[in-house]
Amino acid sequence: MIKGYKEKKTIGLVLENTFTEFGEEFIQNVQSGIRQRKDLNLVVIAGRFDGTKDKNSRHHRYFNIYNTVYQLEKLCKFDGLIINLGSMENVNVEKVKQRFRSQINHIPVVFAASDIVDYVSVNYDNESGIREAVDCLINVNGFTKFGMLGGRPDSRDSEKRKEIFERLLKENGVVFTPDNYEATDMSINTRSEAKALLDRNPGIQVVFCVNDSVAVGLYEAMEEKRLVPGRDIMVFAFDNTTMAGRMIPPLSSIGVADITLGRKSLDLLLAQMAGEKVESVEIPTRLYGRESLPYEMYEYTKMEMRNVDPAFINRMFNDCFYRYRYEYITRESVNLQRLFAEFIGKILIAVKERYMSVEDFLEARDLIDIFFGNGAMNYTDAEKLLQSIGRLQASVNIEQGANPGGPNQFINRLFTHMRDAAILAQAESLINANERRINFRSEFQDCMVELTDFGNDPVDKETRKSQVISNFDKVGLQNAALFLFDEKVVYDENNEDIFPEKVNLRCILKEGEIFVIPKERQTGLTNELFRRVELPPKCRESVILPVLFKNYIYGFILTEMTHEITTSGNFLANQIGRLFYDTEVDT
Repeated sequence: MIKGYKEKKTIGLVLENTFTEFGEEFIQNVQSGIRQRKDLNLVVIAGRFDGTKDKNSRHHRYFNIYNTVYQLEKLCKFDGLIINLGSMENVNVEKVKQRFRSQINHIPVVFAASDIVDYVSVNYDNESGIREAVDCLINVNGFTKFGMLGGRPDSRDSEKRKEIFERLLKENGVVFTPDNYEATDMSINTRSEAKALLDRNPGIQVVFCVNDSVAVGLYEAMEEKRLVPGRDIMVFAFDNTTMAGRMIPPLSSIGVADITLGRKSLDLLLAQMAGEKVESVEIPTRLYGRESLPYEMYEYTKMEMRNVDPAFINRMFNDCFYRYRYEYITRESVNLQRLFAEFIGKILIAVKERYMSVEDFLEARDLIDIFFGNGAMNYTDAEKLLQSIGRLQASVNIEQGANPGGPNQFINRLFTHMRDAAILAQAESLINANERRINFRSEFQDCMVELTDFGNDPVDKETRKSQVISNFDKVGLQNAALFLFDEKVVYDENNEDIFPEKVNLRCILKEGEIFVIPKERQTGLTNELFRRVELPPKCRESVILPVLFKNYIYGFILTEMTHEITTSGNFLANQIGRLFYDTEVDT
């Protein structure tokens, strides 16, 4: 037990999935708030959404076994819970209420994107963003032929977005019939549904996708028909995930206007934990225009540029790097908004004074390099940024054209340097992410080779099990802890208290270095699982992964939250479970 651990509070984040764009960004937004407080730890408990129609299938049984991880939210000691179950809550609302009733009676709880009434919740104001999009499409562009790729009937937001969309179209005199609508499972695998919608609606002008993932299937169906989003059909979606900006062409999407669901959920939870009375809230949304539905909120006027107004520069920054407003800025981190104001301010002052010195040019260029070298591209969409740079440069050049004695060539060279730095930073980010994925997979593959018995000499079960534990540092994790039960747990769907009272901490990884725990220090209470281990200070956000194979549960991996874990963590834990299963198979 770590000395002083009681000084920290542990918050649990219960999710439907981690590997969706929405789930991963929800976690990141909660993390941003956690990092403001040194007295908080975050543990993510994420199951798997069971969308299988065949309840006798292997997949359905696997999801049931995997989702026993949710028992930890009740068993373990948390100081507060944020619960974002998505569609899982709608399967049986009363069951969900019963499931969390004991926690709600003892600790603060906030539901996110939820219809669980009588409890504190944070939801999108779906209507504000959809209304903005519909007004633009009908009243500005004059479109009249609309379609929608919706979601599951068990999804709260899916049904609300459909109702709002239909109502707003009707208010504007646009006909919307059942033929204009196609339901989906809300995943990226929606090509067939999108094709059916397009086939039924030749000449359709606009398609609203219930979320960004569904738009992927629509793009594929449109490509088959040689239709281009933003040219032949206007396309917009919901959630404004990073995926929207990466799509080709970039996807217009509705997202939060000021604060994210995750961050607001944490704020309400912390207020409850401080003894304050809080109420449910809805977060305003807005349309983020991109190439699939061109839409701009701001124009850069000559007067604003001439005045070099700080409010104008900040508005420009927030327009371009809109995700930065959700980021927590530490004392050690570079303040990107201040950097942006420095070099843009130098450019605008040069335009105003019709002069830029060599010293100012070199300083502005260095600031641009620092700006993009410190992750500025993480907070924007590449295409949106390049378009914004182009608009500003065009405005500046018009201003210069009116003044023949205006700033010299340095101004345009700085705009060119901005574009080059942005493109280079984006390329380096993609290369680094790809290298991390390759290294993660390569390390795990090497581990599997190391732990697979290719020889003929018999090895006893305990030795094989010890080999798995002693090689835990080779699985590709940097900071993690491995917990194992004395005996494997056999899954029983009728048992809601499946986990034993005690669990053994077998080893810890810190910065890739393994520490095997002596036997006399291994055993502890399962309900203290999250309080027994302190990962390095930079790893105050962790996720719990069940180690299972077939219908056996061997224990858990508690590991730092990384992108690789959100996308591949369950696969890694399943393979480790297979290794433990193999240790019990007679050779």
